[in-house]
Amino acid sequence: MGDFKGRCALILAAAPETEYGYVKGLLRTHPDALIACADGGLRHARRLGLTPDFMVSDCDSMPETEGAEVLRLPPEKDDTDTQTCLREVFRRGCREAYLVCATGGRLDHMLANLSLLEEARALGGRLTVQDKQNRVVLHEGGRQIFKIEPEDRYFSIVPLDETLRGVTIENAKYPLCDALVRRAGMITISNEALGPEIAITIARGRALIVFTHD
Repeated sequence: MGDFKGRCALILAAAPETEYGYVKGLLRTHPDALIACADGGLRHARRLGLTPDFMVSDCDSMPETEGAEVLRLPPEKDDTDTQTCLREVFRRGCREAYLVCATGGRLDHMLANLSLLEEARALGGRLTVQDKQNRVVLHEGGRQIFKIEPEDRYFSIVPLDETLRGVTIENAKYPLCDALVRRAGMITISNEALGPEIAITIARGRALIVFTHD
């Protein structure tokens, strides 16, 4: 069984993807990243010229497997291949992961993949879901500072709980101070940073922070 302690993982899911520039950017930033594939994510790895270190597969969307270690799953199961892949890389020592090729195609799969942001924290790690246009992270509460990447035009706060209390946004075009933000009629979409960093405080509640551009 592989030991991935201390390594960052790049997890390739099986959603449709043709633009790999953002994945190549992550590989430049994390040249020693563990390459993990969830079933059909192997197709993306091959197009990128990558050989998986670890693969999870039930062989339903990708009959072939490849990698230093392969975990085979039955096609009839409760958890998705991507969910199992995330659990395994964290269980074996990774504490940070980027999930790519995970947002195109089926909406149910995309929402399930976004839910892994919460599961990653429950497993003691940190996950970022990224595609060519969006970067999504979890805010669990408290004051967090976020670096604004050059391509980030907008950022949004999407509540996971019905109500967020004590929301403060600093260094942004539309600041807030100790505000109440409700999931129904949310007022925290398409804000803009005024510098290289922003600070978001949530006294109570959890949210997705989405950094995006047109």
